[in-house]
Amino acid sequence: MKRDYAVLRGVVIAAVPVVTIASLFAFRWDDWPIYVTYVLLSIVLYRPRVEVLPGMVLPMPGLALTIGFLYIGGLPTVALNNVGSALVVLVRAMLPERWRKYVPEMQGAGTEFAARLSARDPGAWTDAGAAALGLTARWGMASLIAPGVRPATEPGAMIVGELAGYVVWTILSVLPIFSFRSVLRGGLAGPLRELRMDLGLIMVLALTPFVFLITYAYQRHGLFGAAAWSLSALGLHFMLKRLNERRVTVEEQNRRLEALNRELEHRERLSAIGKMSSVVSHQILQQLGVIGIHADLIRQTDDAEPGALVAQARKNAGAIEDALHDVNRVLTDLLVFSKDLRLNLYEHPVPRVVEECVDACRDEAAARGVGVRVEGSTDASVTLDKLKVKQALGNVLRNALDAAPPGSEVIVRTTAHDGWAEIAVIDEGPGVPDTEREAVFTPFFTTKEHGTGLGLAIARQFAEAHGGYLSLAHGNGRGATFVLRLPLEPPAHRE
Repeated sequence: MKRDYAVLRGVVIAAVPVVTIASLFAFRWDDWPIYVTYVLLSIVLYRPRVEVLPGMVLPMPGLALTIGFLYIGGLPTVALNNVGSALVVLVRAMLPERWRKYVPEMQGAGTEFAARLSARDPGAWTDAGAAALGLTARWGMASLIAPGVRPATEPGAMIVGELAGYVVWTILSVLPIFSFRSVLRGGLAGPLRELRMDLGLIMVLALTPFVFLITYAYQRHGLFGAAAWSLSALGLHFMLKRLNERRVTVEEQNRRLEALNRELEHRERLSAIGKMSSVVSHQILQQLGVIGIHADLIRQTDDAEPGALVAQARKNAGAIEDALHDVNRVLTDLLVFSKDLRLNLYEHPVPRVVEECVDACRDEAAARGVGVRVEGSTDASVTLDKLKVKQALGNVLRNALDAAPPGSEVIVRTTAHDGWAEIAVIDEGPGVPDTEREAVFTPFFTTKEHGTGLGLAIARQFAEAHGGYLSLAHGNGRGATFVLRLPLEPPAHRE
């Protein structure tokens, strides 16, 4: 494969001397005004360039000039473009520094070619060959259709010539023999190919009309008209330059935005870690303090009666056990919140899942003097991870039990409609202020003295993992209503 590419590269490179020699033999003395006009315009129009891609610079006014004068003056235009400007560069390079300023710095394809050769750019020859082949294809097809006349006088011949030139350039552009092809490798290949396609459309839609305008002006007004319309191509340059500047600005803004987003994510992680450390250390240290106090009480009961000693020891041991339970709950919540959300999905009846969750919380509700009542007539079944849904609903229910005053009742209501199973947990507590409606779902946000701020965050996380969500409904009075919604169909089958 590499040998094939080497052959292709050799063929393209060979086009440079072949086309140049053919162009030199095509000179006509009668056309010297055309050649002089072209050379003078090249000095001006090959200077404005736009870097449409890193390393890819297009002199759009110069290209319009060269192609337009190709149809006016023929193949010698190629020789003037390549050899003339290159000779000027070489002459200026050989002159002493004090004389160099008196020689005009001619711009053209030959100038860039000579500069790239001096920089030992391996792609200089192949790029020059591609340009030579594209221009030759234009002239050859136009000459075949309109033999013996200037193609500038035959619009039909020019149209076919333009199509032939773009076909040649397109075929050559897909061959991996050019220096700029290296930017099309890796993850950026797709977007850059699309961008090169867009540039090709710009060449056709923006460059070609100026070529026809130059040749039309030559028909109507001679070289003066062709020169005037060639200079008007500078408007195309300024338009593309402005568009390119906007592209560069947008890319720079995107890079800054990405950097800011990364910095924001980093700071959010640090903030979350700080909150987590604060909450966890506070809860654990508090409970360790409780454990230390009750352990000290056990140690200082040496003179007590045996019966009282046993009773006091049991009381202190119970307090230590409760403190350890609280520490374990903090660490369990942290572990659940940080682990992955892979689901073990099976179909379960919603009423049964709710009843099991409520039964698990009845002892805690009784200890707080709060009743729990289940309402709802739905018998819907949902594909879910039973343990995670029970944990999510349990967190919401325990949150309601903490908020409900003694003697009140927490209602768990189940319904099913519009493709969703809804489990609403309603309490008669103080409710949630409007300023904290979304904050209550934020990890480590809590208003409780002994809370971790992870209960509702875990519940919402599990709900979203099932394709559902957990929200706080707007109440009409005291209390709060949290609604857990789960899709009746598995997430993969939902539209």
